[in-house]
Amino acid sequence: MNQIFDILPGLFTTLIEHLIKEMAHFNTWSGAGAELMEFGVLYPAAMALLWIIFSFLFVLRREWRLPFNRGFKPSIAVVVPAHNEELVIAQTIEGLLEQTYPNMQIHIVSDGSTDATVEIARRYQSRGVIVHDLKPNRGKSKALQHVLEHVNTDLFMVVDADTVADPGTMGLMVQQFIDPHVGAVTGHPRVGNVVNLLTAIQAMEYAVIVSLAKRAEQFWGGLYTVSGAAACFRTEALRQVGGWSERTATEDIEVSWRLQKAGWLLAYEPRALFRVQAPVRLGALYRQRRRWSQGMAEVLRLHWNLAFTNNAALIPIAVQVLATALWMLLMTVFLLQTAFSLLNGSFDPGDLLRLTTIEWYRIFFWTFGLFALQTFSACVFDGAYERGVWRIFPLFVLYPLYYWLVVYPSFLLGAVRGLRTGPAGQWKRTERTAALALTDLNSTIGSSSN
Repeated sequence: MNQIFDILPGLFTTLIEHLIKEMAHFNTWSGAGAELMEFGVLYPAAMALLWIIFSFLFVLRREWRLPFNRGFKPSIAVVVPAHNEELVIAQTIEGLLEQTYPNMQIHIVSDGSTDATVEIARRYQSRGVIVHDLKPNRGKSKALQHVLEHVNTDLFMVVDADTVADPGTMGLMVQQFIDPHVGAVTGHPRVGNVVNLLTAIQAMEYAVIVSLAKRAEQFWGGLYTVSGAAACFRTEALRQVGGWSERTATEDIEVSWRLQKAGWLLAYEPRALFRVQAPVRLGALYRQRRRWSQGMAEVLRLHWNLAFTNNAALIPIAVQVLATALWMLLMTVFLLQTAFSLLNGSFDPGDLLRLTTIEWYRIFFWTFGLFALQTFSACVFDGAYERGVWRIFPLFVLYPLYYWLVVYPSFLLGAVRGLRTGPAGQWKRTERTAALALTDLNSTIGSSSN
């Protein structure tokens, strides 16, 4: 492991030098829209390289030095919001009860459930679990706000009803609150139900995109969002910014931006592992990602003015989000133009962005090659915490197909929805599957890809 970290700095320097040369090569374009063409071609490679470099710097300078003080034990209210979660709620509660953290309350908040969620949760009341049965269904934000108004703990932690905490996780989640400027800490979510190819690709995505991006953003000083599946907040900070909002489809992104605009720091805790249940069907995955994109667009509408933010790290994060949106818009125009040319019979492969065949090969090398390096880096970083993580590495070859079939269309439609503001409404959650138990990556991903 140390030998790999010794090699990486020189490799990054070489890659940067070559990427700059590539940019100079494509600057030979001229005419209207030349800069946009250069941006469209080089943006994926540039972002991959930036994520790799900054996540590496975070690991080297901060992750290996994260605090661990056994005597630091602030009180925590762990809140599990639930709406019709009878299929998964028991395993989530069991995972929380297995924690050895001594200063913890467990709150199950049923928000208008019509199934056996409340009945199952009440079976654990004798073990200290507090059950809130709210009627009618008012939405996740109101369910969380209800508990926030009734607890007096130092920390307020949210765990989704399909999320199981690894043993010892709570003791790790509190550590970065030693810094009084930290307002929230997000855990390290991993896909725990790798049962088919779709969930296996999501397992790779969580490591290669989510975890790597959080490391890079953390080096900049902030986070795009805490993970809605497992995030812990300083109760004082949460109340100071007004608690939970119903104005977006993704309350986790919105509260993350509000906290940072108020000057609080957000922290990523890669040592705290949580197993989430990923969608096993394409339709459910598509709806989940569309909602995430909608929430992103709504947050940008609500918090567009970052000129007076008290945490400047939000500015590069917002620029990254907007640049990605611009790139996807350019790709949409390009694809529509290509489709129109095909339909009217005027399509000429040589006209694609005015690039030669050799230039297309060079673009492929940079984008696909750097994504392979990004996947490799994520496996190196996460290998310290999760057994079998290297089994996801070969799946990077399938990610482009997954991206264009799932991420891209759901992003576009979700963003269009997010252009209009309005209350989040009633409960929206990912589809659950009864037969799935959260499983170990090492023992499942091999069989899922056979």
